[in-house]
Amino acid sequence: MDKSENGTLIVKIICLLLSVVLWLYISNVENPLRTYELKGIPVELTNEDSLVDSKFAIVNKQPFTVDLKLEGPSSEILKVKKEDFKIVADMSAYALKVGENTIPVQIVSYPENITIKNNGMLGIKVNLEELTQKELTISSKVKVTYKENIYEKEQNISPKTVTITGGKSSVDKVTEAILTGEEKDVDKNKQGDYNIQFIDSFGNAVSNIESNIKTAKLSITVTNGKTVPVNLKTTGNVPQGFVLDGYELSKNNVTVLGDSQILNKLESIDTEAVDMSSLQPDSEVDVKLNLPEGISIGDGDGSIKAKFKLKKEENTTKNIECNVQYKNLSDVFLVTNQSLVSNVKLSGTQEALDKISSQNISVILDLANVKEEGTFDYTPQATLVNANNVTVSDVGNVSVTIKKKG
Repeated sequence: MDKSENGTLIVKIICLLLSVVLWLYISNVENPLRTYELKGIPVELTNEDSLVDSKFAIVNKQPFTVDLKLEGPSSEILKVKKEDFKIVADMSAYALKVGENTIPVQIVSYPENITIKNNGMLGIKVNLEELTQKELTISSKVKVTYKENIYEKEQNISPKTVTITGGKSSVDKVTEAILTGEEKDVDKNKQGDYNIQFIDSFGNAVSNIESNIKTAKLSITVTNGKTVPVNLKTTGNVPQGFVLDGYELSKNNVTVLGDSQILNKLESIDTEAVDMSSLQPDSEVDVKLNLPEGISIGDGDGSIKAKFKLKKEENTTKNIECNVQYKNLSDVFLVTNQSLVSNVKLSGTQEALDKISSQNISVILDLANVKEEGTFDYTPQATLVNANNVTVSDVGNVSVTIKKKG
């Protein structure tokens, strides 16, 4: 660095020092008057109880502030803070209305040697609305977990209701009063006090609400329990022309509660018998559970829904070979066939046909009209015995050889 640059730097430093010395002299020795605007000084509302007496509430209550224009010696101005000022607005001193109200403020205290230039025109704007009340039933949203094989028997809340007070816009938003909190691994009866929270229809907390109580007592009663399968019981048959194509239960397993000695012997729960003959296609019926004495259901009202799928049964056919008996043959003739067999075709549902054999079919050939020897084709008559939902659709011919005796 050359000498000329060193000289320039020294001059700059000297100028800076002289400026600081001059500022200190003016501020501390000359101490001239100075103006300054201090923003956002809090305003305290007094006599707010008068709003309640007049059935008013502040809309979306927020902190109120004013801006002050100050004048004073520089040394004093430099020291002022918001905390040095106490400013109040008396809510009982003026006639109020629903909507926007301008409330003058009073400066109770402020630093000495400071002048407030805008003291005579200070005020805050306060929006008021109707003060209303609403009673709500308290519900529990306390998150509770239980130890294995321990189940909730019931919950009780005391008191059951809470009364809220506030501005109409806030009170109208509240849809639920809920208890909040958490309990883990509960294994015995328990009770405790929980905070009450007020929420809207979207689950958001609503503020600016006062309530007659802040907490409520939640009592949790527990019992032993286990999960067992459900056995559907039925009686009768599905209506004629239909077959059961399956069923669905709303619950294949249920949680049962009760004494541990009874629970240990319980492996499943039967339903009351469903009358299958009364079912319609795609029927859904409420079915009660047959609960042993001393046993209750932990997750329902003691019944389940059963949905039955019925489908229309289509007819099919079945061929059965049957021995043919003959009758009314004249005494002068005889049949030389060792045996007579006819193929009988049956129609009916598959379920009904599966039950039919040759034992259920009587096949008779009437030979009363035979007048001469020869071989003839005849169609015998087939009759069903003890056969439901089955008909004879065709009977095959038989070939009969006739000869005279002697």
